[in-house]
Amino acid sequence: MSNEMQVSKRMIPIAKVPNIAPQDSLKKALDSMTKLSLGICIIRSEDGKLEGILTDGDLRRLILTVQNPLPALLVSEAMAFGTRNPKFVFADSLIGEAITLMDEKQIWDLPVLDSEGKVTGVLNRHNLD
Repeated sequence: MSNEMQVSKRMIPIAKVPNIAPQDSLKKALDSMTKLSLGICIIRSEDGKLEGILTDGDLRRLILTVQNPLPALLVSEAMAFGTRNPKFVFADSLIGEAITLMDEKQIWDLPVLDSEGKVTGVLNRHNLD
């Protein structure tokens, strides 16, 4: 695979990516992540803009640090446990640039945005080797 290829050619389209609204529950995020078998859930506004992400790592840290009962956590807003300003790439960025960012930040999934800041998909590190 060429590092000169655009990210849009290798991303997973948003229709196949777990995604929820900012006010949606942690349970809804978990259900979506399980159904689509990805370790990331995109949190996006009504107009499709990136609000944040929730990852498997966020969920592990949540379970280990928060002392609330599980039923209370599941009805909480997922955004409360996610990352509000995640790293991302633009759809017209080059794969090589995305790989460098993923390697530097040690992340497996990057939201992909269009020129208007709307989420169009996710770039997954497993799909780049």
